Amino acid sequence: MTRRLHPSIPAISLIIWWLVASIVFPARMLNSDGDLLRHIGHGEWMLRHHSLIHFDPFSFTKGGQPFVGFEYGSQLIYALVHRAAGLAGVAIFAGLLIATAYALLARFLLSRGVDALLTYLVTVAAAVLGAVHWAPRPHLFTLLFVVILLPMLEGARREMQDVNRDQRVSRPATRDPRPLWALPLFAIWANLHGGFVFGLVLIGIYWAGHALDYLRENDKPNQLAEIKRLGVLFGAGVLGTLINPHFIALHRHIAGILGDRFILDNTQEFLSPDFHSVVGKLFLLALLGIIALLATSRSRLNGPHLLLLLGMTYLALNARRNMQLFGVTVLPVLAIHFDASWRTLPDWRGIRAVFERDSRTGQTTTYVLVMLALFGFLSVGHGKAFGREVIPNGVSPDEFPVGVVRKARAEHLQGNMYHDFVWGGYLIYAWPEQKVFIDGGTDFYGAGLLKTWMDIGQRAAYWRDSLAAHNITLALVPTNSGFVHELLREPGWRLHDCDATAVLLQKVGGPAQPAVADSLVEACARRPASR
Repeated sequence: MTRRLHPSIPAISLIIWWLVASIVFPARMLNSDGDLLRHIGHGEWMLRHHSLIHFDPFSFTKGGQPFVGFEYGSQLIYALVHRAAGLAGVAIFAGLLIATAYALLARFLLSRGVDALLTYLVTVAAAVLGAVHWAPRPHLFTLLFVVILLPMLEGARREMQDVNRDQRVSRPATRDPRPLWALPLFAIWANLHGGFVFGLVLIGIYWAGHALDYLRENDKPNQLAEIKRLGVLFGAGVLGTLINPHFIALHRHIAGILGDRFILDNTQEFLSPDFHSVVGKLFLLALLGIIALLATSRSRLNGPHLLLLLGMTYLALNARRNMQLFGVTVLPVLAIHFDASWRTLPDWRGIRAVFERDSRTGQTTTYVLVMLALFGFLSVGHGKAFGREVIPNGVSPDEFPVGVVRKARAEHLQGNMYHDFVWGGYLIYAWPEQKVFIDGGTDFYGAGLLKTWMDIGQRAAYWRDSLAAHNITLALVPTNSGFVHELLREPGWRLHDCDATAVLLQKVGGPAQPAVADSLVEACARRPASR
């Protein structure tokens, strides 16, 4: 068939989501929280010292204590990208990870014979649900690896047989002869992000689903073959995860994270979705649509797809970060299941036929190369093209204490600092000489220190004792924080620097000055945040 100049469905997915993630929403990507900057800071430390982080070098609260760097691989990658192309390059690279995941998802659905228009719509829906967790952090590798794992779970490609002009049915899938590919996949995954555990859970769900079908169906030989294949897949995956610098300690560390209820209950991305938000409402609509679809359909889900739907619904309702993974697992398998029913619907104005034609004749490689050249050019210019900023190469001074930190660092200010939680990662990145109180790595700091940080900020009982116990002599907090007013009323605390974003307080001795506290804060709020 003659190739045309228009892009294929996977190429369209790559183009759209790379542009959206890196150019339309770069500020959101870079300023969502301080974890990106923490990961870059960790990666930079490892590059400078030519060593993994075995003992904490970043904090004064836990300094020198044993450290399990379970995301060290992705931190090194982000740090290398940052060295080469700055924060703009990091946004571009993160956009590439996101776009590649959805392009591969489209390619997977087309390889299973799913209608091209349905493939496109499902890919868009999965991306919209996943956008809630778009941030340049290690979890993006898990997004990508889940999509890579999905064809292994679904089995070998189904050969499609034309029945008539409007409908096609699939022949039985041939068995995937390469389950051992899971070993290198999980070996890489385990050295990039702890989400490899989710990959093993997915294999377990599919194994249990085929076991369920083995009990309730007559096709026992095929189901038994799938049970054996998935067992090998799981075993190879487990062995792959052991190929890491920490060996079994990595698994114990991740189990400890998932078992700490206080940390999970006080981390935004681990909380249940907010159904009053736009993304929460979209997820709710997706669930209602799936319920309606299943209620009106005559065909029932097979065991693996049923357990996947139930399991992922539970995980997504339990933690909003899992809505992204819900989108790239549940939606595509439902598309596979309902593809035949979709094809019986009228083809309004021939749109479905156009998508089907383009999926067969469109080009992928050409457009991938064009996009790589475009974003490569932007990366070399650190987000600028012909002298004009297209992608920011820094964080927003309205979200992070850029000016205050730069001035304090130039002054070589020293002391144990209490600071905003989100800014901990920024301090590691922008002021590496300053030890932090805490940062987004709560898996290392633990529930006890997180609770202490929260008690100080909320002026709970004994908050002054906690400041004294940690010998706090500096405080960097948002200008609009009530903590600023309270601390300025304490003996010895003085305003060192401030702008509309941040206030830096220092304990220098002397009596309290409650009379000037409010006026000082009001003056700070009128100062524009400096870059």
